[in-house]
Amino acid sequence: MTHDLRNTAMYALGLGFMALAWSKDKLTGYSTPNTVASDDLGGRIDYVHDVFDSWRRFLPDDFDLRGKDVLELCPGSSRGAGVLFLAHGARSYRAVDIFQLAARETADFHELVLDCLPQGDARPEDIERARQIVRSPGSDLFTYATGRDFDVVRLAGGRSFDLIVSCAAFEHYDDIEKTIADCTEVARPGCQSAHIVDFQTHSRWIREHDPNNIYRYPESLYRLFFFPGQPNRRRPKDYERAFRANGWSDVHVSKSRVVAPELVGPSTTGLAAPFDAPDMDMTMLDGVVLARRPN
Repeated sequence: MTHDLRNTAMYALGLGFMALAWSKDKLTGYSTPNTVASDDLGGRIDYVHDVFDSWRRFLPDDFDLRGKDVLELCPGSSRGAGVLFLAHGARSYRAVDIFQLAARETADFHELVLDCLPQGDARPEDIERARQIVRSPGSDLFTYATGRDFDVVRLAGGRSFDLIVSCAAFEHYDDIEKTIADCTEVARPGCQSAHIVDFQTHSRWIREHDPNNIYRYPESLYRLFFFPGQPNRRRPKDYERAFRANGWSDVHVSKSRVVAPELVGPSTTGLAAPFDAPDMDMTMLDGVVLARRPN
């Protein structure tokens, strides 16, 4: 099958998937921040460790977590990564979100997350301190705030931070420039940002067969299927531009996953403008946006 024929078929299929996503949102709203089932305890623990390890892998070598105040944007259904930050020496962790998806997560789960730390990965005294914090209801060192307006400055509660992170959140924000400006207001001098962004199509079957499917449609057609949290189709250069405009330095997007070699041809052709331009970096499926505030 030629690229043109294949892409025509994927175009039609993609419209169906977008209609399904739109219909699901209208019927049930937003409730599933990731693909791990709520009753899959082992899967939930593995997911938390995987996200935390991804941040650690991409953070600059000279960044030390010890003593840092950490802010996570939109952790979804789990604040388990926050427990791991504490176990690795962070002073405090605060999560802010739109929905209260993690409100019912228990201290018992957080302790299981700590129990699954690899031997020697963190200092015993830091792990014990993390246990004490999560066992203390209302601790000022492990906090959570939500608001439908997602005003990061207000939700930060007057605090400032040394590290701001997110995972698979930024691609759902309607206005990444505002969110980055808000993060700038609560970032201390020297603050590091690390944001894992899923740039590809989100619907589960078509993302494996046509990962750039959402970029095949002109904006007017794509927005006919708009729902809150619909992937915003912003590309790596948009994040770089927004962070630089807010005075951040060392700004770049590191590739963490790219289009499979056998799909490069069909996945990078037949795309709508402006996604057909060379500077859109359409082979990048997942990336980590890194930036640092000047001291």
